[in-house]
Amino acid sequence: MTPAIRLFLFSLTLMTSVLSYAGNTCDSKRVKLQMLGTGGPELLSDQENDRASSGYLIWLDGKARIVVDAGPGSLQRFKQSGAQFTDLSIFLFTHFHVDHSADLSAYIKGGFFTKRNKDLFLYGPSGEAFVASAEQFVERLFSAERGIYPYLSPFISDDAHSSYKLKTKTISWTYKDLNIRPVHIDDDFTIKTISVHHGPFPALAYRIEVAGCVISFTGDMSGRLHTMPDLAQGSDILVAHNAIPEDAVGVPQLLHMKPSYIGKIAGRAEVKKLLLTHMMERSINRQDETNKLINENYKGPIIFPNDLDSFHP
Repeated sequence: MTPAIRLFLFSLTLMTSVLSYAGNTCDSKRVKLQMLGTGGPELLSDQENDRASSGYLIWLDGKARIVVDAGPGSLQRFKQSGAQFTDLSIFLFTHFHVDHSADLSAYIKGGFFTKRNKDLFLYGPSGEAFVASAEQFVERLFSAERGIYPYLSPFISDDAHSSYKLKTKTISWTYKDLNIRPVHIDDDFTIKTISVHHGPFPALAYRIEVAGCVISFTGDMSGRLHTMPDLAQGSDILVAHNAIPEDAVGVPQLLHMKPSYIGKIAGRAEVKKLLLTHMMERSINRQDETNKLINENYKGPIIFPNDLDSFHP
């Protein structure tokens, strides 16, 4: 198959998906997005920056169903939200930096004291020299042979009894395949993903379609692969990470998006609402400047949420 034919087939598939979804009506009353962590990895103690690290929760029909990232402190916000571990269906990880994943083991341990009796799915990117893949991450935490917490191994081992199993799937990250890929499809959710650029670290962005609504997450990304506008097309909510200001240089700009690029994504994707999170000391006090830069390309509502804030699509 020639590159031209592959491009045509991909474009046709994407167009069909977007058009078919455009015909659906978002039942916003059924869906809620809640912030479990809107901060980054810094050790900041002032009240303005009293934020847990990255974490988000999607509710459907009054039940907490999907956790996106599990950064330090986000589990405490999960408990404060009133969510029940027994209702969760899926963990999605954009990548496995500490500020996006450190609370997973605490979720699993805490879940032991609940009445959960159905399997829990976990998805995340492949790994490389600097970071583990999704399956490696879970194995290194909970494996009976070499895990950090081997006493929790029954939750991943088929040979040991437990009330439920954590079912992990690694999603291949590669800059050679920038197609939108389905991750999970059931009666309630269609989840799609695409590779994004986060320096040398494999990272994914997600699109979650639920009750006719679309919520998309950039995760940490620099924008150098230019894949996010297609994934987020027509989103009712786009959660974008605003970790750096426009004048950032050096390593930070290789890892994260500048505000002007966030505006270009939101504008091209025609998203209805833009939430800016993953706030850090270098970006949190420059919101007026960030607003102006984003407004050059995006005219919709821009919100800087705090932990535990909730939004309907």
